[in-house]
Amino acid sequence: MGRKSIFAISEIQGVEDQINAMKEIAEEFHIPSEKLTKISAHLSRQMTEGLEQNDTSVPMLPSWIDSHPTGQETGEYLALDLSGTSIRVYLVTLHGQGRVTTRQQKYNIHDNIRKSNIQTIVDFLAECVDSFLTFIGKTNIDVPMSLGFVVSFPLNQTAMNKASVIRWTKDFDVTGADGKDFAELLQVGLNKKSVPVKVKAILNGAVGLLLAHNYRSLDTLLACTVSRGTNAAYWERVDDIPKIKGNPHALGNEMIINTEWGSFGDIHHDYLPRTMYDNKVNRESTNPGVHQLEKMVSGLYLGEIVRNILLDLLDRRLIFNMQYSIDLNLPYNFESSYMSTIESDDSPDLEDTKHILETIMNIETTTLTDRQMTKKICALVGQRAARIIAAAMSAVIHKRNALETGLTISVEGTIYEHYPNFPNRVNEALREIFGEKVDRINIGITRDGNGIGAALAAMIAEQKEA
Repeated sequence: MGRKSIFAISEIQGVEDQINAMKEIAEEFHIPSEKLTKISAHLSRQMTEGLEQNDTSVPMLPSWIDSHPTGQETGEYLALDLSGTSIRVYLVTLHGQGRVTTRQQKYNIHDNIRKSNIQTIVDFLAECVDSFLTFIGKTNIDVPMSLGFVVSFPLNQTAMNKASVIRWTKDFDVTGADGKDFAELLQVGLNKKSVPVKVKAILNGAVGLLLAHNYRSLDTLLACTVSRGTNAAYWERVDDIPKIKGNPHALGNEMIINTEWGSFGDIHHDYLPRTMYDNKVNRESTNPGVHQLEKMVSGLYLGEIVRNILLDLLDRRLIFNMQYSIDLNLPYNFESSYMSTIESDDSPDLEDTKHILETIMNIETTTLTDRQMTKKICALVGQRAARIIAAAMSAVIHKRNALETGLTISVEGTIYEHYPNFPNRVNEALREIFGEKVDRINIGITRDGNGIGAALAAMIAEQKEA
């Protein structure tokens, strides 16, 4: 049923060349069940390689968090979340029985911060924490508060409270940070301003998301984000992480691993079913050859894939009556949010689609066939993204043999949460992979996962010190 509604071309009222072109695109973007299984197996093998050694395609970075929350912990903790567009500071109150309340404030990151030296960023972070303590009325406290620091960039982590940024992404251009412990720098910045806070843990956002959901669902094995980018973290057996063998920080039975699965396919290009449109997006990106999986599933790139397909059809005189526009020619100008609107457009004449193409993209006129073709292209690209995410999830599930006991997956992100039918498409693909056993998988959405997870990391670090 799912394939028929997405890949049937019969509802497009076009000429033969248009219909044939759409059939070719549909075939290129369809991932059959057997291909899903192959993607899953390839990723699972690369995950194993990443657990054995460093400098692999899928890095599999240890978080050094090896204690599960029980859901019964109580207390107040701070969290600081540095993402691509903003900084959030949280006061997280753990009430036990899996219940959490939060207070938070958001601080925008302007270009003078995003493109600066590391000291400028640290000073700004310390100012944000100081401002937040004033906001919650905790400036004159006798015992410093414990803080967890979420950094949504790849981290080289050597302990729960020690990590350096491997690579700055998301339009950040930071100097002077190479090899420096970001948590220590933040602590020095807080001390300089006499802010009564101790940085207890530093962690990646996916790790925080996993901890946050774990607090209320103890069987949570995997957490992933599908938003502007994509990443995942999961609980791995310490005995199955050879590259940390003998490390004094590896004390528990399990540890959270930050997979950085967005880089799957960077070395073995044939592991992912890339099209000529994917190759063009990759080649013209700011980081060609890097984050191949991410470029096929995340919000930053989905609209760009659609834009390149539309331009190809336009060059072949199959759409828009050969009408170009500056807006359609502009890279990354066709946003994934437009795809969401177009896929949700059920009006007979596709009026919302017409508005985006003619008013936003400034194509002079469009026919109903143009709009039908555009909607179908969005559906093909969105469907493929969901199926690849499902294959990636299944790689972790297979690796941990988790279906025998059942498991929970925590998911967040604008694409997963707001893109039409994305969760249903993920579930359909998981059912193709696992059959009836898919009913043993529970998928839940976690909001404010970064902040709650960072607070839980601070709590776990505090317990270890006690």
